[in-house]
Amino acid sequence: MRGELQSIIADKSVNSLFQPIIDKASGEIFAYEALSRGPSDSILHSPTQLIEQAQQHGLLAAIEHLCRQRAIERFCDLSLPGKLFLNVSPQTIQQVDHQQGRTLELLAEYDISPDQIVIELTEQHPGSDEGAVIKALQYYQEMGFAIALDDLGAGYSSLRLWSQVKPEFVKIDRHFIEGIEADPTKQEFVRSFVEIAQSMHCKVIAEGVETESEFEYLCQLKVDYLQGYFFCRPNARPPTTIRLSRVVRSHAERRNGHGVYARNLAIHSINVTEENTVEETVQLFLNRPSINSIAVVKDKKVIGIANRSRLQGLLAKPFGRDLYASRLISSVMEKAPLIVDAQLSIEQVSRMVTSRARYHQEDDFVICDQGEFLGIGHVIDLLKQVTELQLKQARHANPLTQLPGLIPINDCIEQLLAGQRDFVVCHFDIDNFKPFNDVYGFSKGDEVILALGQSLKSHADNASDTVGHIGGDDFVVLWNSEDWQQRLKRVGQSFSNISRDLYLPEHVQDGGFECKDRYDETRFFPLTSISVAALNVKTNQFNNAFEISSALSPLKAAAKQVPGNSLVINQAGNAQQL
Repeated sequence: MRGELQSIIADKSVNSLFQPIIDKASGEIFAYEALSRGPSDSILHSPTQLIEQAQQHGLLAAIEHLCRQRAIERFCDLSLPGKLFLNVSPQTIQQVDHQQGRTLELLAEYDISPDQIVIELTEQHPGSDEGAVIKALQYYQEMGFAIALDDLGAGYSSLRLWSQVKPEFVKIDRHFIEGIEADPTKQEFVRSFVEIAQSMHCKVIAEGVETESEFEYLCQLKVDYLQGYFFCRPNARPPTTIRLSRVVRSHAERRNGHGVYARNLAIHSINVTEENTVEETVQLFLNRPSINSIAVVKDKKVIGIANRSRLQGLLAKPFGRDLYASRLISSVMEKAPLIVDAQLSIEQVSRMVTSRARYHQEDDFVICDQGEFLGIGHVIDLLKQVTELQLKQARHANPLTQLPGLIPINDCIEQLLAGQRDFVVCHFDIDNFKPFNDVYGFSKGDEVILALGQSLKSHADNASDTVGHIGGDDFVVLWNSEDWQQRLKRVGQSFSNISRDLYLPEHVQDGGFECKDRYDETRFFPLTSISVAALNVKTNQFNNAFEISSALSPLKAAAKQVPGNSLVINQAGNAQQL
């Protein structure tokens, strides 16, 4: 392995990928993080393996220097705008052979100013010499470089290092971003990070943004920059512009009423403070017979909730009015009500409500905006909104497979185009489907369609790929998985195995059957198979879903000409068996 590492260093066989970092305010690319990969035909292609093996064999400083050199060289070749984030590990800084000034020499060679470079310190580990790390980072700052701390909240001593180094940027660890829209604990952590950063005049980068829900929630927080697969995957030729404005505009429209969010469920905003008495709160209920709950707030923050029936029950007890009327409401309130953020979708709120203990599932919930009380929501109103949404989605779903139909698939394509993300569109068509229907009947025909739908759902990645059934025996998959071709092969194998079981044994043995075609001529039809037309969609290549559909048409025709499971990628002349 040491010899392979030395060969990589000698041949400079390290490749640089770049992932954009987006300015949340403007929607423009602010910077790129350089990510290194070893030779594609080696286990050292993985950056984790490359760094770990280099460290084990005492070549970490040499490998990291090569990675920086290749990143700077490629950054200049591509004329990428903005700043360049270069990763450096604490282990490298601590090594005795770490030479100061080598990065400055590289910048001088490629005519780049130090203020265009951000040194990004990767996660700290127990055992790191914190003093040496701090000294090295301060040296970088003296040389004119900005500093970024990666994986904030995950590293061994990242918070302490933050206070001592005072970096220009901090990157919040992906753990706190994943599913943040439905996790109040993560929301509070991120808000705290942001508040600390503002007090230290430090910019916050939310990394690992992968879903629209995460993006939408982060838009409401005061993070400065965003990074993740939702915008762009690491790429050897990354985009120089991101069409984020359409996504931001769509998000703003939903907030203003084109979609239903938790804020739309607020019925009233009546509240009391912890200083109010039980008697005063009960009087509010008597004056407003339609409300069931009142929030108890302190400095605009919710500390509890008062329930009409609970208070009435206390006062109805023997001597209840004498015992409870003059007490502070804070002594009898529910101290742990369900609190939801105003920016959450009604689906997310529904999941939070139904995850409560069964005896609390019908209780009102509290809606807050940026942590401050906004209003009270009723479960019955939530259920009505969720039901209406499900009916709307059902109208756009295929009734047989319940997969998204043409309208939501086109919406998804438009979203991917707006985010300037490379992806692959695959159209699937079942071969010899009509003669199968004619011989075996429509019920068996539906089973063939369901077999393809089941195969696609089983082998697509639910987190990143989108499967749609756009009508008849036509399916579409929007692949974001890098191994989509391997997944495609497994789809073909799975469909063939499932569909073969739907035939009579003699038809399977003969490889098909004879029946009349559309011209009333008897001929032999092979067993069903799938024809797949695949189109790699690159940044700025297409403007809308219609253009993509048009580009797929000749590919679909070419795939139909190949017997058995077939695949055409990008050009009609590329037809092949799957």
